Amino acid sequence: SEQRRLARIAERNADTTCFACREKGHSAKFCPKAGSKPAVGICYRCGSTRHSLKRCKKPHDPENPLPFATCFVCNSKGHLASACEQNQDKGIYPNGGCCKLCGENTHLAKDCALRKPDVRPAAVIGFAEPPGADEDDFHTLGRLNKQLDRAEKVDTKKKKQADVKTGVVSGITKSFAPAPVKKKKVVVF
Repeated sequence: SEQRRLARIAERNADTTCFACREKGHSAKFCPKAGSKPAVGICYRCGSTRHSLKRCKKPHDPENPLPFATCFVCNSKGHLASACEQNQDKGIYPNGGCCKLCGENTHLAKDCALRKPDVRPAAVIGFAEPPGADEDDFHTLGRLNKQLDRAEKVDTKKKKQADVKTGVVSGITKSFAPAPVKKKKVVVF
């Protein structure tokens, strides 16, 4: 029983990538190579352990945006691994990879600047010349955006469907997802 529990934990951690040492098999919280001082669970802007960076009320300082952040790659303070000079080849992707739209490794595809609409005012009424090669780029980008949106919808659908548990003793599979709400039948005379 204890051996099976430890085997399940090891199996679960086999696919986990540590953000501290970039090795598989454990998380940054339990990294054997990490220092004694915890690098996670603090606000990177003010150093508080009561809230995270997302909820920090201290104003953003462009000169030193994250003074309490500890880089998992070089173990120095003041920046995150995504902005580390020693981590230029991987960026924010610990297993390698890049943005599906522009190919950079400094941001996720959902945060890509190409997905944000252009807010500059347009004063173009018509074209004096036929469209050029940039027109193809526009359609290619639109197609990539649609593919990415479809992939995100499929992922969320799979996550909802994966909310299923199997009984250890009985082997019966039960869904713990919320039951679908049926529409009320309305009869009009």
